[in-house]
Amino acid sequence: MSDFAYDYFNTELDKLAVPELTQIFEKVKTLLSQKTNSSESGFTRQLGGLEEGFYMAPDFDETPECFKEYM
Repeated sequence: MSDFAYDYFNTELDKLAVPELTQIFEKVKTLLSQKTNSSESGFTRQLGGLEEGFYMAPDFDETPECFKEYM
């Protein structure tokens, strides 16, 4: 948010009464909770996945032939 927009927003908030500010606060809390809930429902992590192990080629650390001239 730019400084101008932030200053304008604060100036407008200063003009409001406490009940109106409370309504704005409650609305912001609702919007933030909806955002949090929607982002959590997209993908859930599951523990595990490597129970059976993994395979690494025996020559994993060796330089491939096509790159040996650059080493």
